[in-house]
Amino acid sequence: MVDDEFYGEETGEGGMLHEAVQALQHGDRNRARDLLTRLLKVDQNNATYWVWLSAAVESPKERLYCLQMALQRDPQNAAARRGLVLLGGMPPDDSVPPFPVDRPRPWEEKLVLPKDAAEKKRGWANPVTRIFIILGIAVLAVGGILIGSMFLPRGLAPIVFRTSTRRPTWTSSMTPSLTPVIRTATPTFLGATPLSYFLPATYTPTPLYVLTEHPITSSSAFDSGLRFMAAGDYANALVLFEQVLSIEENAVDAYYYIGEVNRVQGNLYSAQDAYQEAINIDQSFAPAYLGRARINLALDPEANVIVDLDAAVNLDPNFVDAYLERGTYLLASNPSAAKRDIETALELSPQSALAYMYLAEAQLALDQDAEALESALLANQIDMTLIPNYLTMAKAYVANGNATMAVSVLQTYTIFAPEDFTAAVTLGMAYNETGKYDQAIVVLNRALDSNPRDAEAYNQRGFAYLSQEKGNLAEADYKLAVAYDPWNFEAHLGLARTYYLQGNPGDAYVQVETNAYPLAQTNEEKAEVFYWAATFLEQIDDQSSQQGARNYWRMLIALPADVMLPEWRQAAFEHLNITPTFTRTSTRTRTPSPTPTLNP
Repeated sequence: MVDDEFYGEETGEGGMLHEAVQALQHGDRNRARDLLTRLLKVDQNNATYWVWLSAAVESPKERLYCLQMALQRDPQNAAARRGLVLLGGMPPDDSVPPFPVDRPRPWEEKLVLPKDAAEKKRGWANPVTRIFIILGIAVLAVGGILIGSMFLPRGLAPIVFRTSTRRPTWTSSMTPSLTPVIRTATPTFLGATPLSYFLPATYTPTPLYVLTEHPITSSSAFDSGLRFMAAGDYANALVLFEQVLSIEENAVDAYYYIGEVNRVQGNLYSAQDAYQEAINIDQSFAPAYLGRARINLALDPEANVIVDLDAAVNLDPNFVDAYLERGTYLLASNPSAAKRDIETALELSPQSALAYMYLAEAQLALDQDAEALESALLANQIDMTLIPNYLTMAKAYVANGNATMAVSVLQTYTIFAPEDFTAAVTLGMAYNETGKYDQAIVVLNRALDSNPRDAEAYNQRGFAYLSQEKGNLAEADYKLAVAYDPWNFEAHLGLARTYYLQGNPGDAYVQVETNAYPLAQTNEEKAEVFYWAATFLEQIDDQSSQQGARNYWRMLIALPADVMLPEWRQAAFEHLNITPTFTRTSTRTRTPSPTPTLNP
């Protein structure tokens, strides 16, 4: 019997959960995974199902993901929290209750000695006896076969069964389609088990872009090439598309797909040649221009490919991929135009998770933070397996002031994209925003191991050390941050605060006045400069410093009240002996850094 803690209140659709648990107990993880996947398709918010699925999947990454999904659905789920602690997904926490021990579990029963441990099992129950019996049967069987073969009639030989070898096969298509259909590129997940295998929502890619009608002599090879390509068998796909060209030397779409296969495999120059050959054959073939634009960007991220992207859109106004590619290309330089392209793509393909993800990116660039979060969540609802969208969701949560959810989403993202340095730094920032400085330092240490020259990573780790009042470590990190990025306002201000923390208010004032103040662009940044400059000068015991502090307090209260913490404004009134008539409520979403206590 399995503990109620793990079953929860749900016992599964018609006992399906019990059946899945029994399959796990018998070592049939495939069966358990299949049953739990079906349960999650019915109720993806059931934390119990996610916890059990963590025991059925194959890799530690998948287990961490499932347990995090369970904890998101039920933050008090003790089994999920214990599992995350054991797998390193959460720091040890004394508040996590231990495993209940009111009755043994199946794995405990295996560890309990039988009542008569000294008494050996007899007969078939004895494993040694079983081995000898099985070996004896095998010897008799082999001997019988050899003796029987001696009495076979002459000319007859024993039958030998050969194992079949799988080879590519083709299914002939007698009615080729003339209707253009479109495929949206989808990121490929490489891991033990694809996320789409056990997640309740799966991403359905749009069909491949096919325009040309092929004769019967090459249509079967072309169709099979598309199938192999969709299955990720690029070697066989390439052979088949080249076979099409041996029959149809001007098959423009065959050249295009040869370019696609080479692009996916990283053979960029071969892909470029194939796209160019397609354009030479048919200058009105839109996908070839899109392919050439993509490959030129892969070869040179600074390349200007707008002419090719415009051509792809103009030649085929219903080409979803072309709108998406042009939209993402324009994100950095013209987010408004990028948003228009992505919205057009959504009109053509309303269920495109990829389009909603890029729409969220455009909205973030336009400071439409609430709309961006809505778009990112909708992309996740359509396709939970679209891994890059977890990073987009995290950025949207941060922009909306919800660092806690950003941490949760980034933990999921970094499991499946551990090489993404930017995500690691963003996770460290989110940990800092939620006050989890130890976790921030661990994540940022890993990030700096892979990129030891990143200014923002040093800035964030310096903030974590400063918040822990580890002045020497914070000072070292902030100095590295400003060395790699001399225009980093937060790093310069942080360095000033480390001087103050270590009892050097004079050095702190010089740092903030000389280096941070000139970089302050917004009212929020100016408020930080005025508050800290006044605080530093207050600790210097001379008349000019005290007068300078009062000047900064006056400059602080001259700013709008909603650009600073209420306690900063209140401190300014107190130091100036002014009684305010009212106190406005701050609407800041950014969490200000904590104020260290000076220990002269």
